Amino acid sequence: MSELFEYTCDLCGKPFCERISVMNLALDQVEEAYCLECLAGRESLSPEGFYQWIGEYVMSRDCFKTPWDNFNYTPCPRIDDKTCFCTR
Repeated sequence: MSELFEYTCDLCGKPFCERISVMNLALDQVEEAYCLECLAGRESLSPEGFYQWIGEYVMSRDCFKTPWDNFNYTPCPRIDDKTCFCTR
């Protein structure tokens, strides 16, 4: 997998990127970290719905927005298969 994915989900083992890590922090997930799909499932949302929901909160808080904006998501291989929503 790409070196873009520095983290691993504590629930399913799937690798994820810095932006998903920021989502975890926005939810005060500090002991464990989850991939997009597992985060969405915990909130009873689809991954895309969760991304939109948490994205609004992230954009409203500079402490989350700054690392979010600084992350270069363009090489993400998941954009092409539509499992990443960073281009929105």
